[in-house]
Amino acid sequence: MKPNGAATAPPEFIRRLKESIQHSGLRPAAVAAQAEISRAHLSRLLSGERGVPAVGIITRLEEVLDVQPRGLLFDAAGLHDSVVANVLRKPRGREMLRAVVPLSDREMEIVLSVATGLARSRG
Repeated sequence: MKPNGAATAPPEFIRRLKESIQHSGLRPAAVAAQAEISRAHLSRLLSGERGVPAVGIITRLEEVLDVQPRGLLFDAAGLHDSVVANVLRKPRGREMLRAVVPLSDREMEIVLSVATGLARSRG
């Protein structure tokens, strides 16, 4: 905890954010400008002086930094992105997620292929 009682962002979030900035080739000032946050805010995030940013800020950071797969910063922050939140709102969404946990990478590819095909058929 910081002196004012607010929690800092999880170390995994800070690490992934730093790595994403490094891999993007952008300077932190450019990242901040494009993500529509102040340079000071980004600096405080990177130094662990800030807590987990708002969902909108994480979304913009993932877009600016082209984080792949999307949602990686949300996972590192202990939050759900809008896609996961939408799945969890569905009546059997949580059950579906639990069902895929034990699958191998190859089995997950099959499930993803089927799901992608179903989504395409819905237009």
